[in-house]
Amino acid sequence: MAEQKLIKLKINEREVQVPQGTLVIEATRRIGTEVPSFCYYPGLSLQAACRMCLVEVEKAPKLQTACTMVATEGMIVRTDTEQVRQARKYMLEFLLTNHPLDCPVCDKGGECELQDMVFRYGADSSRFVEEKIHRPEEKWSELVYYDAPRCILCFRCVRVCDEGMDVKALGVGMRGANSVIIPNRQDHLECEECGMCIDICPVGALTSGTYRYKTRPWEMAYVSTVCTHCSNGCKTTLSVRNHEILRSNNRDLSGINKDFLCVKGRFGFDFTKHAERIKQPMIRKGDKLYPVSWEEAAQAAATRLKEVYDAGGDAIGFIGSNRTSNEENYLLQRLARATFGTNNIDHHRTADYTGLITALGERAGDSLLTMEQLYQSKAVLLVGNDPTNQNPLAGWQIRSGIRHHGTKLFVINSNEIKLKRKATQFVKVETGQEAAALRWLAHEEGQFAPELVEQLVQLKAGLEAESDVAVVFGAEISGASIAALVAFGSKLPGKTRYMALGDYANSRGAADMGVSTGATEGWARGGERCRRCIWRGTFRRGDCSARCFRFEIAREDALHGAWRLCKFARCSGYGRFA
Repeated sequence: MAEQKLIKLKINEREVQVPQGTLVIEATRRIGTEVPSFCYYPGLSLQAACRMCLVEVEKAPKLQTACTMVATEGMIVRTDTEQVRQARKYMLEFLLTNHPLDCPVCDKGGECELQDMVFRYGADSSRFVEEKIHRPEEKWSELVYYDAPRCILCFRCVRVCDEGMDVKALGVGMRGANSVIIPNRQDHLECEECGMCIDICPVGALTSGTYRYKTRPWEMAYVSTVCTHCSNGCKTTLSVRNHEILRSNNRDLSGINKDFLCVKGRFGFDFTKHAERIKQPMIRKGDKLYPVSWEEAAQAAATRLKEVYDAGGDAIGFIGSNRTSNEENYLLQRLARATFGTNNIDHHRTADYTGLITALGERAGDSLLTMEQLYQSKAVLLVGNDPTNQNPLAGWQIRSGIRHHGTKLFVINSNEIKLKRKATQFVKVETGQEAAALRWLAHEEGQFAPELVEQLVQLKAGLEAESDVAVVFGAEISGASIAALVAFGSKLPGKTRYMALGDYANSRGAADMGVSTGATEGWARGGERCRRCIWRGTFRRGDCSARCFRFEIAREDALHGAWRLCKFARCSGYGRFA
């Protein structure tokens, strides 16, 4: 990537260097100087609606908006003069003309940006004596409520729904002081209910139906965790009071998802208090399940497992989970293989992570795609999956890359997914034909209709014209199909990277820990041969296909009954791991 040219400017008599094209408001943040703004939000289009970010620029005839002005070489900016402070105070006075005094009951109280600015700039009185414009509160859905008098018309919600989510469910109606935010179905919302509009609102105009009027920000404890739903691994912050989760958001912009959370990540925590949630072990007695202690449950399980094992251990099967931790999955497969001597273990598999690592071989270390790299990519090939619904963060990163970097999106899918609207080229195939399309791209094998062949030729030419392509695929692609995908990707210019999209919170971890038939812990290939080489002491360099691609995986050498560390499966002899 070409090196960015740096420019120098002065902010409050401090010299600062920033890349060419940086906005003045971002330049001030680089040196820890705050310029207030309501309408400006990184990543969204510029609005300049609130006029709170006014600054003095030397030789400019009047105050300028820092959120739209690009920093230039030699520019001198002042952000805290008397003229600037007075301008901000008067702007707050304008914003408060129709704003109700709801702070004691408003859900945003204590974390409201308007409240903070009023305290900071001393706009504690108003010269406005006319009657305020009042509108009743509106319930747009079970999750989103709108209070028009509180709205300061920053249009953040409209822009994030349009540009970020590509839903376009919000707009602006009326004019002047009567302007309001309006939903796409007149009196209600019909959208993905992601809640992005609620969290991005700087005031209490948009509030959450799951949180409103329940507590105050200072009464809660905040717990950072990983979202429990899809495999994207978004970070979320749970707001907890009296051991009850009241809301979930990511307002501190940390984690790989930064400001993004989907509907599941933001509102899907209610299962924790569901009436039917199982909270303790249960044993079937007759036709019913009865709660018992952990000790009784463990004893009952051990007794029954021993009976089956004594009758023939291969009759026992183990089902792991893609929602439990790596440690738990590792222990489960060790219990199955080392204690019961069975390879009958599996979990609900979606993306073929093992197949991807196998196809990449020794290139796996630097060929796996991260979420940040997906966002930065100039071209993306999406095969199968519907990221908008199955992997929302991946969909957000693709859309953001298209907006910010001009990413070209190429899609092969059997369904009319939402990302088709953003695609440079969309190739629709029959259900289950994604793998055949990849074989054609890699080796020009297979028979297709002339129209489909023409589309694949165009897609192939489009990808060959790009460099450093990001390849993203879903559960539709597995095994030999992944090998064909990697073969095609290796022919593209630059460094091609790959991302497999699983469906659940720890789909990757379950595969990583070997919770599947024919695999041991870690990445391995060769199916049953992998079990034989470890358990029967027949591992030899060069003749076993079960090469491990993890750096240090604990193995049990059946020949010697001792633990060893396998480092890229370097073998020092028959059945001994160096």
